[in-house]
Amino acid sequence: MEFKLDEKSLIEDIRGLLQIQSVNGGCDEGAPLGKGVSDAIDYVVRLGERFGFRGRNIDGYCGYVEMGKGERMVAILNHVDTVPVEGEWSCDPFDGTVRDGKLYGRGACDNKGPALVALYAMKAVADSGLALGKRVRLIVGGDEESGAWKCLRRYKQTEELPESAFSPDADYPVTFAEKGILHILIRRELGPDVPAIELECGKRVNIVPAHASAVVNGKTYEAQGKASHAMAPELGVNALLGLCDELIADGVDHPFLKLCQMANAEDLGIALCDEPSGKLTINPGVARVDGHTAELRCDIRYPVTAKKEDILARISEAVAPLDFTVEEFQHVGPLYVEKDSKLVTTLQKVYREITGDSREPVSTGGGTYARAFQSAVAFGIFLPGEENMCHKVDEYWSLDSIRTNFQIMANAIKEL
Repeated sequence: MEFKLDEKSLIEDIRGLLQIQSVNGGCDEGAPLGKGVSDAIDYVVRLGERFGFRGRNIDGYCGYVEMGKGERMVAILNHVDTVPVEGEWSCDPFDGTVRDGKLYGRGACDNKGPALVALYAMKAVADSGLALGKRVRLIVGGDEESGAWKCLRRYKQTEELPESAFSPDADYPVTFAEKGILHILIRRELGPDVPAIELECGKRVNIVPAHASAVVNGKTYEAQGKASHAMAPELGVNALLGLCDELIADGVDHPFLKLCQMANAEDLGIALCDEPSGKLTINPGVARVDGHTAELRCDIRYPVTAKKEDILARISEAVAPLDFTVEEFQHVGPLYVEKDSKLVTTLQKVYREITGDSREPVSTGGGTYARAFQSAVAFGIFLPGEENMCHKVDEYWSLDSIRTNFQIMANAIKEL
């Protein structure tokens, strides 16, 4: 079924949401994740209320917009917090520039744009007059990018859980498996016998760092890389690793440099792989070294059949000869929903009918809100062959993709 889209209004509303800077951080009264995050949640809730739906901001952690009636409820899971802006953009990252058929801005595709496409899809279904047997709830969180998911923990304390759900924050077709996400800190104290260096790199562990710098014996070193999401670190160029190679080539000897040389799956003994979800990946994302301590924070995406405890034990054993210790500071377990489940087969049917693409469900190294609920999967937004611009410089979402996603989401709502 083809639903009617008011594209001009949708783009303007997405632009308005992009103009709210909602990097998670800070704590104000009524805004535990920061005023920008709470304002972004309010923006979505108010827009939903303008459409005639019920809405609520839940203590600045998350919010929802709901339509329809019935005892059962299905949900669409989105987030309105974003990663920081890094690198040189060709446009204002908080303006929502439309250029050459693309909508630019931090959060355009991750995940503010999809949140409002989902809301407009709800409106289109409601306006169509279709009789729905369940309520439909758009849940928007404010703490996805940190990985802590305080928002959904708060939601689950008092709010109704969905019967089934999907999160438009990954790839098409249905993502039936998501790797586990493990964030670790590798650390050691540095004694007077260790050469003094000052090194700094990275802001977020789930971003491949695009810049790194160090000072050794009064000489300044800098390295440039290419940022990308830690779910696919091979798409970026890690500036930290490049900087360490440069320091070693210049004759600098330091245990942290040796650690970075082995900060890969093979040397750490964690080159794991399985059939549903593929290979383990690791992103050395944040580093700090001074005269007293050396710290490296890594983002690990591990296969759905692997065990966190085994991974930690292997890394600890590998780095022990360098006197480093390992500790977990964040973990989200993997997601795995059978391919023949009703949820997966229904969404696959919608995807095939809209796109004509018959490919099978996929797995990802990304982490979506789907894993926060039972009977939930990631579904969209990126079509096969479409570049994933999440976390990148000049993040954008093409208008063609927005139109296709609108039809897919509206029909998914209808079918579920």
